[in-house]
Amino acid sequence: MQTEQVFCLVNLADVARKQGKYQEAEQLAQEGLKLSRQIKDYRGTARSFFLLGVIRYRTGDVERAKVLLDESLATARESGDQRLIMSALNTLGDVACHRGGYAEAQTVFEECVSLSRELDDRYSVAMHLNNLGTVLHVLERYGEARLYYEESLEICHRIGDRIGQAIALSNLGEVAHARGAYHEALDCYQEALSIGRDIQNQRTIVACLNNLGDTACALGDYVGAQAYLAEALEIATQTQVVAMQLKVLVNLAVLFAKQDRRERAAALLGLAYHHPASHRETQAKPERLLDEMALTLQDGAPRSSDVVVAEVLEEISSGTAQSPPAGHTTSSSNTSGSGFRNTSRRM
Repeated sequence: MQTEQVFCLVNLADVARKQGKYQEAEQLAQEGLKLSRQIKDYRGTARSFFLLGVIRYRTGDVERAKVLLDESLATARESGDQRLIMSALNTLGDVACHRGGYAEAQTVFEECVSLSRELDDRYSVAMHLNNLGTVLHVLERYGEARLYYEESLEICHRIGDRIGQAIALSNLGEVAHARGAYHEALDCYQEALSIGRDIQNQRTIVACLNNLGDTACALGDYVGAQAYLAEALEIATQTQVVAMQLKVLVNLAVLFAKQDRRERAAALLGLAYHHPASHRETQAKPERLLDEMALTLQDGAPRSSDVVVAEVLEEISSGTAQSPPAGHTTSSSNTSGSGFRNTSRRM
C-alpha cells in the first residue's frame, strides 16, 4: 500500500510541475521522498529526488538542483533502473551546460544516447540526439549540431512526437540564424511555433517567440521583434521559468539598444549577467554586447527581476509597444501546457 502511495505522490508532483505549480509539486515530491525512504523504495526515492531537482532548476536554484539530481542519479544507479539513470543524467547535462561545463555535458548526453539505443527507445534517442546537438551548437560546431538536430527531427516525425519536432525545428532555426540565414531561421521558428500553439505547450511557445524576436531584430523588423518578445516575456513570467525570462530580457536589451534606449538596455543586460539563474551562455551574451555597444552598467546591486519585468511589460503596453507583425496573434492566456523535456538549448 505504501509503495502505491509513493507512486501516486510522485505522479501528482510531476503533473503539478508540468502545470507550472512548483510549490505544490515540491510539497508532493517531498512527501513522496520521505515515505519512499522510510520503506526503502529506491525507485520512488530516485524519482522524488529527480522532481525536486528539476523544480529547483526551473526556478533558478541551480546549485541545489545539482545536489538533488546527483542524489537521484546515485539512487537510480543503485536500483539498476536504466530509465531513471537516463532521466537524472539528462537533467544533469542541462545543469552542466548552464554552468558552462560543455565537455561534461557532452559526455553525459553521449551516455544518454547510448542508454536510449540499448533500450530501443526512439523517443529518448531523439531527445538525447537533440541534447547532444545543443552542446556542439554552443561550441559553434554548427555542421555537427545540425546533423544531430536533423536526425532527431526525422525520428520525431516517424513516431509522432510533436513536441520533439518543435524542439528540433527551433534548434535548426538557431543554426540557420548563427549562419546568417535569417529567413530560413524564421521559417523554422514559425513552423515550431505553429506546433507549440496547436498542442498548447507553453515552453515551446516562449522559446519560439523569443527566437522569432531575436531574428526579427536582426532583420531590422523592430515592430515585429517587440511584439514577439513582449508575448514571450509575458508567458515566461506566468509560467515562472526564470532562466527563459532572462533570455528574453537579453534580446529585449538588444532591441532597446537599437532603438537608442541605451539606459534600459544596459539595465537589462546587467540583470541577466548577474542573476544566479542565468545560463553561462546567457551570461556570455550580455558580456559581449556591453562591450560591443559601449554600454555601462549602473552602480549598485541589480534590481529584482520581478520588478524589472513588470516595468518592461508596462512600458511596452503603455506606449512603446507597436502592432504585431502580420500573422502574429497574442495567445498567452490560452497556452496551458504539458510537460517539456529539458536541455540547455531546447527551450
